[in-house]
Amino acid sequence: MLAARRIPLISLLAVVLLFAPRVTAAQCDGPKRAPTAAEAKAYADGYALFHRMAPPAPAGWTTADSRTEATVTFICQSDLYDFTNWSFSRTFNRSDADMRARRDAALKQTEALMARAEARGKANEAKLADIERRQADLAKRVEAAATAQNLAALGAISEESNKLAAEREALTTDSAAESEMSAVGAAVGKDSTAQFTLTFGAKDVKLGSTFKPMPSVVGQGYRQDYAGTDGNPQADLVVVLPPVPGSSGQPMVRISADPARAESLLAGTKLR
Repeated sequence: MLAARRIPLISLLAVVLLFAPRVTAAQCDGPKRAPTAAEAKAYADGYALFHRMAPPAPAGWTTADSRTEATVTFICQSDLYDFTNWSFSRTFNRSDADMRARRDAALKQTEALMARAEARGKANEAKLADIERRQADLAKRVEAAATAQNLAALGAISEESNKLAAEREALTTDSAAESEMSAVGAAVGKDSTAQFTLTFGAKDVKLGSTFKPMPSVVGQGYRQDYAGTDGNPQADLVVVLPPVPGSSGQPMVRISADPARAESLLAGTKLR
């Protein structure tokens, strides 16, 4: 659910995000067992804290929560994971109507770019045909020079071939159009989704060097900025909160989104 070039936050958090959600019957491949009192309490406390803290959807956006049950009735049998450590996520998405409008606009821009490319190709047809003719001639000369073992001729032909390749590249490549096409794709996905995650009971929290300290009204704040797979700027904002009395670890908030959106969601998060 996170962006593709996401740098691991901590190894423990990665385990939590990948395996802690396996609590429903549809997801449990092996034996199930009843939660211990500590596990059930950690889940219920984390669920309640998540719903108190999680920011609402921005205007025109929708939300979907990873967990909808206030209590846990069973967990998948496992000796590997700590089930007093739970993660709760809320995914935010722009409305279907908004995304449809973006895709329609992108389609029109793409059609215009393709029409321009087609016109460029037609305008260069004669030049490209001439290059193909000259390359065919070079191929014959290469064969003759190779048969005669004329290394000097082969060297000269190689230089001519490289020049022809450069000419073809100039005629068939439109760097401006490629940049525009990349921008069209980036515009569709820009600030279109975000995620808020609360990890309840996180232990031994250690952040990578890509995270830098940032101010926080409570706890310790950290931030990393990077480019998403579509080239759009992204940010991960992390706040490690003080331990909750009776909990075996610390609550930790992570928001992943467009930088401005992430800051807005953090401002709407009830950290206190």
